[in-house]
Amino acid sequence: MTFVADGMLGNAAKWLRLAGYDALYFNTRRKSELVRIARRDGRILLTRDRKLFEENEGIAVFIESEGTSRQLREIKNKLLLEINPMMFFTRCSLCNSPLERKEKYDITALVPEYVYANRDKFSQCPECRRVYWDGDHCKAIRDALNELGEG
Repeated sequence: MTFVADGMLGNAAKWLRLAGYDALYFNTRRKSELVRIARRDGRILLTRDRKLFEENEGIAVFIESEGTSRQLREIKNKLLLEINPMMFFTRCSLCNSPLERKEKYDITALVPEYVYANRDKFSQCPECRRVYWDGDHCKAIRDALNELGEG
């Protein structure tokens, strides 16, 4: 299942990426572009725009909730979305590209010295080049995603 989210669902798209889903996000006034991308790529259009939803019911899902956690729960329930811990942290949270595993010696100059000394597993986005590692904040993200999967 792949997605394209409108400008009102940017945080939800980021969290879908953290969960491992391919979720494009565009904050644009040109709603026709979102529809074009959804149709071209076979993506589900996630929107809080009722008119956009009504004009594109075959490809769009209307998200009524406010707040990221409620929106994610609504997306999960409406689409019977599977939350799989094996998929967590496999996509770039910024640009949506699949992450690539990197050897520690490959990222020496790209992370803070403390991180390099205390972490062994790294990933990098091939597009935006951002480097990821299992930092302290990842536990809170995992917990939130696991809770979403249970609810």
